[in-house]
Amino acid sequence: MQYINFNGNIYPEHEQLLPVTNRAFKYGDVFFESMVMFDKKIPLLDYHFSRMEFTAEVLSAVFPKRFDTERFMNMILDLASVNDAVKNARIRLQFFRKGKGLYLPDDDQLGYVISMDKIENAQFECGEGLKVGMREDCFKPVYNVSDLKNSSALAYVLFAQFAAVECWDEMILMNSFAQVCEAIHSNIFLVKENKLITPNLESGCVNGVMRTYLISVFEGEIEEREMETKELLEADEIIFTNAVKGIQWVKEFEAKTYSNKKAVELTAQLNKSLLGLGI
Repeated sequence: MQYINFNGNIYPEHEQLLPVTNRAFKYGDVFFESMVMFDKKIPLLDYHFSRMEFTAEVLSAVFPKRFDTERFMNMILDLASVNDAVKNARIRLQFFRKGKGLYLPDDDQLGYVISMDKIENAQFECGEGLKVGMREDCFKPVYNVSDLKNSSALAYVLFAQFAAVECWDEMILMNSFAQVCEAIHSNIFLVKENKLITPNLESGCVNGVMRTYLISVFEGEIEEREMETKELLEADEIIFTNAVKGIQWVKEFEAKTYSNKKAVELTAQLNKSLLGLGI
């Protein structure tokens, strides 16, 4: 049996805790954070909290009292202990506004749910390469909350279904201006002549934690700008990044196959700098 943490208390995950009047269910008034845990530690935890606090501020929502990194890690360790003492897991922290009302909430206090799913790997692995594609009718609109990790994800559900039909591992998404935006689960970086290029936030991509970390570490070495779709086939490598998988690389896109030299290098750097491996 799997367990979750609901507003600071542990319950079986099948227990019905949210009423149908909850704003997450009625309006998608909710945002979330996905994290990875290796050996009961969460890399980039401060980055995750910074993004959550920023998101709450943008949404005019109020963080739960005494909810900080120390208390969160204590809750994670307690939850891990009742979930078969799991050490390596994907963590999902989901916030929802507690208030009622119609579109306008009558209370901006946030409630939360923490869940975890065991994973087998104990470090970042860039994998064996992905087969990816792109459809011209699958694009992400650019608007004032495009960069947030909100749970209004119906479009992503459709994108994932389309990718499955085409037997793609992932799909590259354009924005409403027909520029490269992101992938379904990840931010995107191109490698050209050993230089990293990524769409800027104005392109509508999610402000990913791993993206932010890489930009801060390689300050001045990563170019953020608008990216045209033709550049995908001109690149030496296409790399996907997110906080759970770390670095993944594209092996095949359309008729082209890609190398993974930079992806392997970045993965080793993550394991060294964030996990202390290979030192």
